[in-house]
Amino acid sequence: MAVIRVDGEPAFVLHARAYRETSQLVDLFSRHYGRLRVVARGFRRPKTGGRVLEPFVPLVVGWSGKGELKNLVSAEPSGQPLPLKGNHLFSGFYLNELILRLLADHDPHDTLFDRYLEVITRLSEGAGIEPALRNFECSLLNEVGYGLSLESTIEPGGAVEPDSWYWFDPSTGVSQRAYLANDKPQPNWFLGSELLAIAAGDFADETSAKSAKRLMRLAIQSLLGDKPLRSRELFIRDRAQYQEPR
Repeated sequence: MAVIRVDGEPAFVLHARAYRETSQLVDLFSRHYGRLRVVARGFRRPKTGGRVLEPFVPLVVGWSGKGELKNLVSAEPSGQPLPLKGNHLFSGFYLNELILRLLADHDPHDTLFDRYLEVITRLSEGAGIEPALRNFECSLLNEVGYGLSLESTIEPGGAVEPDSWYWFDPSTGVSQRAYLANDKPQPNWFLGSELLAIAAGDFADETSAKSAKRLMRLAIQSLLGDKPLRSRELFIRDRAQYQEPR
């Protein structure tokens, strides 16, 4: 097997943890190679750039190796760190965990990388959290092949009408079915106007924002399975100080 060498690749650190005495295992999100894990040997030594390998710092990195687990050979900042605080920090951790959980290894997603950079930059500038998260979630679902079709139902010729109620099933889509009084507490019911607003990326008013959050949670949870998101657990531990980002 030939040694593969990559240099000058734009990337962000999604997660890093200690490995042996002076090294780290680092999960990267790179523009042209997607998500991958590398060994950063010696990067925990003082003055060797350990602080560079932190989330939300634009990097240019290089790696080499034969197998699945490559060796990180270089990592330099390509721009200023994008500082996130409070709810915005929790939201950044949430985005990182989604990428880790939903993207396959070594599967390029250059468009999603650009969207990630855009969203993290906006969050670092204090932009509204809900619209930023919903837009990224939509992009992520499209990239992994689970794009949402919310303007029509699964029944032939079934255009979504603003004043009608619809049932959203993450595995099948939007459908028409009898709306019963005892169904109302279930989160899968959506008014047509809510679905159309989500499809248009309109999260401006409180009602559409809450509906979009509920629908995205249904769609994404179906892909995550039973394993909970650690970023949500992190929020729960600090809920006395912060409001939930999702």
